[in-house]
Amino acid sequence: MTNQKIDILQKKLQALKPYAIAYSGGNDSTFLAAISKHFSMDFCLIHCISEFTISGDTQRGRTFAREHDILYKEITLSVLGTVEIVTNNKDRCYYCKKVVFKKIQEYAIRNGFHNVVDAGNVSDTADYRPGRKALIELGIHSPLLEAGFTKEDIIQGLQHLKIPYSKASNSCLATRIPYGTGITQDILDTIQRAEEFIISLGFEGVRMRYHYPLARIEVMSQDIQRIVEPGIRDKIVALCKQLGFLYITIDLEGFTSGNLNRMLDHE
Repeated sequence: MTNQKIDILQKKLQALKPYAIAYSGGNDSTFLAAISKHFSMDFCLIHCISEFTISGDTQRGRTFAREHDILYKEITLSVLGTVEIVTNNKDRCYYCKKVVFKKIQEYAIRNGFHNVVDAGNVSDTADYRPGRKALIELGIHSPLLEAGFTKEDIIQGLQHLKIPYSKASNSCLATRIPYGTGITQDILDTIQRAEEFIISLGFEGVRMRYHYPLARIEVMSQDIQRIVEPGIRDKIVALCKQLGFLYITIDLEGFTSGNLNRMLDHE
């Protein structure tokens, strides 16, 4: 991260205030919130809770906002009523972002915040992100992307500001479900229960990819040896079988963000 990037980011945020940050509770939006606080900007955080939201992200977001005295608002939204989302084709993220950010935008404007910004950055452009189109259509600003920030820059920034961060990026629960598999509340609950249990055993970067009746579990590559130790493995197998899976596998490649997008290359 260079001083030039910081200067560009500060100018862009200054031009957008008062603004609302679409706040997920992850590294990227936390850095955007922290740097906004550091610059004494006029802003707030809006956290949207839907069926796709990971409860741990919400808890981290609440804690961060409280500890740093940042105006924080939560809104709730059901996404399972939108056919284009639950059918889960390759454009699911476009329709989901359109619904979620429209609600955030309406709430922000109603409460005196003229612009909405998201924490998209340069590293996100390396993967398939149909949701980006929805943000452009709605006029959502992405100052980290515009200032040239990468995920590595963001981690450096969090370290500099002494803000705790996750070693692995996170994403919504829907990203655990292969395109073409319809999304239901039961599937989402199953994924969340499995991931929360594995995290409770001391793992980070956990993904439970839903290939029913097969569960494909990803952890950080350095944790693969530990997760297959009998004491831990047996607990995970027992839980997954309780959740209805017939086969439980560990991905030997380890955690990879956007893993299921690889299937698009084979269509």
